Amino acid sequence: MTVIGDLTPEEQGLLLSSLDAAAIVVSAASPGRKEETASEGFAVAEYVLESLGSHVANPLVAATIIALRDRVEREERFPDYVELASRPGAGQQAEGILRATSALLEARATPDEARGFREWLVAIAEAAAGAGKEDQGFLGTGGVMVNEKERAAVREVAAMLGVAR
Repeated sequence: MTVIGDLTPEEQGLLLSSLDAAAIVVSAASPGRKEETASEGFAVAEYVLESLGSHVANPLVAATIIALRDRVEREERFPDYVELASRPGAGQQAEGILRATSALLEARATPDEARGFREWLVAIAEAAAGAGKEDQGFLGTGGVMVNEKERAAVREVAAMLGVAR
């Protein structure tokens, strides 16, 4: 059994940054208005913090969620998602974080824990993709909930992590 406290501070930081990274790959693939990017960040935060019940059987995922909840309760500052997702090269940097996370999971977690954490990261990417309408026209008309660029980004995250989709 692996919990986030079993990892070094650097490894913990990598795991925690992988949550944003999974969503940033999606946001960077289909950049929209600042409000759309912010809604993706909020949707991901909500999904992550409320997903404990679905992942309580995976000690690594559960411990990560609890660690984040503790940070929220202590009112610690979190990185600005819009800033992270909007900087040049954000998508490529996020992909690097996901690859490093996958290697860390392979080395330090049990196979079941690693698989569950990878699947959770893909679900985080899906939460970002479904956060709001994309490709809206003038005055917010039209648009789709998930566009093809976002679907492709979610598939890319899944492939990068070795998760079948």
